Amino acid sequence: MKRSLKARKSFTGLSPNILPVLLFVLGLFYTFYNVFLSHYNIGRVLKIQKASHELEKSLQEYREENEKLEQLLELVKKHPEYYRERFARSYMQVQKEDESIILLK
Repeated sequence: MKRSLKARKSFTGLSPNILPVLLFVLGLFYTFYNVFLSHYNIGRVLKIQKASHELEKSLQEYREENEKLEQLLELVKKHPEYYRERFARSYMQVQKEDESIILLK
């Protein structure tokens, strides 16, 4: 009977320093799990960041192209006859009566 009381005393007599160590170990485990094993681990986060960067780059290119097209639209609105003739000449191969077109390859 004395032995069981001693065993019980030694179990309850854990060092008070064990609790901070235990919490630290659990914190390390939780951090490791979240960084490497969770659904949004570090590899996936890096892939998402890379995809986001590529999309932003593509979006910037489309914005620049859109700006150029808007500037062209303003020019077409200001000088419609010039651009109508230019379009007809380049895409429809229309020529004036006294002109001849030479195709270069």
